[in-house]
Amino acid sequence: MATIACRVQYLEDSDPFVCSNFPEPRRPLQYDLNEHLLLNEHIAGIHKLLEAPLKLEECALQLASNGNYLDLDSSLAEQRDDLEQLYDDVEKGKKPILILRTQLSVRVHSILGKSIHTVIL
Repeated sequence: MATIACRVQYLEDSDPFVCSNFPEPRRPLQYDLNEHLLLNEHIAGIHKLLEAPLKLEECALQLASNGNYLDLDSSLAEQRDDLEQLYDDVEKGKKPILILRTQLSVRVHSILGKSIHTVIL
């Protein structure tokens, strides 16, 4: 299996204190991933397809089914042992959903920055 048909959405979560965000678009778009390419080679195409308002350099990919983040410096094939559910779903004919969102480290940094700013005031 060289190509995996996925569905993609984005989550506008650049402000970690806004809790009313939902993945967009409501109906996920299809994107075909070459399982042997590094995910960071796919992320620009996913970002463009979704027309996501996120900063490309701050983006991460998360599996909607279990919340796990994907390693952008590896291919899906290299992460296969950690992605059993994704591959099981694909074998059953399901298209897994990937969420394009802000990297966790960027969100944590934003929270800390806002918290420190609040304490200083």
